Amino acid sequence: MLLEFIATISAGVGAAGLILGMKKLLRLPLPNWLMPASAGIAMLAFTIWSEYSWASRAEAGLGEGKLVAMTVDKKQIWRPWTFVFPVTTQFIALDKDSAKVDGEMVEVDMYLVARRSESAIVPVAFDCLQSRRADAFDLPEGDLTQANWFDMDKNDPVLRTACDQLR
Repeated sequence: MLLEFIATISAGVGAAGLILGMKKLLRLPLPNWLMPASAGIAMLAFTIWSEYSWASRAEAGLGEGKLVAMTVDKKQIWRPWTFVFPVTTQFIALDKDSAKVDGEMVEVDMYLVARRSESAIVPVAFDCLQSRRADAFDLPEGDLTQANWFDMDKNDPVLRTACDQLR
């Protein structure tokens, strides 16, 4: 977050410097309000770009072989433009390279990624036939007999991704 703050300030200083350079170099009689206005617009534009491009940059940072199963888009009152274009603040991705398929069972690493929060990798198992999920922490590999299963909606996007695209 500190680097994002520094980048935002740098965008503002760069825009103000560009206006100042134009004023000095071209000897143009520019209005005094143009420099702070351009700095503010540049900082706002960078912030909006950073918010909207975060999900794709975070997904690219996960590497090859990850399928985004679900995104969480939010509308925030302090960012009025999000009521027109909601911003992605979280997503769940499945690692198709780690997927182990055994009939109707799919074991896979699930990536829980959130903006301005720590990410987590959770080993999970999906029972595609009975529409349920189990966390595979502290379980012997491949042994799901002692797993604690959670029922899921048949149309859950994470379940659908695991069962339709990984099997």
